[in-house]
Amino acid sequence: MVCKTALVTGAANGIGSATVRKLVSHGVTHILALDRDESGLASLVSEMAGSVNIIPVVLDLKDMDVYEQLLGPYLNDIEQLDTVVISHGVSDENALADHQVWDKVMNINLNATRYLLSLLENKLGQGSSVVVIASILAKVGKLRNTAYCSSKHGLMGLVKGLALDWARQGIRVNAVLPSWVDTPMLRRELQKQGDMTGTSMNQMLRQIKKRIPLRALVSAEDIADSIIFLASPQAKMITAQSLIVDGGDGCGV
Repeated sequence: MVCKTALVTGAANGIGSATVRKLVSHGVTHILALDRDESGLASLVSEMAGSVNIIPVVLDLKDMDVYEQLLGPYLNDIEQLDTVVISHGVSDENALADHQVWDKVMNINLNATRYLLSLLENKLGQGSSVVVIASILAKVGKLRNTAYCSSKHGLMGLVKGLALDWARQGIRVNAVLPSWVDTPMLRRELQKQGDMTGTSMNQMLRQIKKRIPLRALVSAEDIADSIIFLASPQAKMITAQSLIVDGGDGCGV
């Protein structure tokens, strides 16, 4: 990769940490790693010690009023961000009248992404790539998940709009749409569902795998590989697109 500088949100765990490792393995030398999980960031920095300059930024993305204060000093030292990966997110079931859940999910998944990218815009330039982790639920619906589905549909509108707005500056914007990804976030959600239904984690995982044509969950590393491709020169003519990575689960959605 030509990319040397990157910013990754949700960097402490799951897709985010897998992406940081993959970026390092492809020669990225300077990474701003954002997450609210301070201990997770510390572990990541310790793991990568000596191989790359990873700057941990402890930031709860729902607190948009502190973005500029916390990120400003680090961004001042960077001439251009080559790659931005938006991999944070929350997922809570909700009824339509659950206004608190709706506001939380929309603010973190969609509004925080828009606001963060607005602050990063002047650090993006010719050859920069933005990759947003959306979801297969950016294309379909799911029972009791109107907030999450709406936030992910909204992200796709943001991706397509920014891709057009920034095309003349040579900035590409794309999305990766995973289905079932084996991450701590997924396992927490399955645990909640299992507790309500009396179903074990292993039973639920077996049921999920049976419906996926390739008979396996997508790994965080699979998503990171897709991000690396979209951020690379090999994807220089790809923008405003959504790459579904789901083992065939969506059957061509």
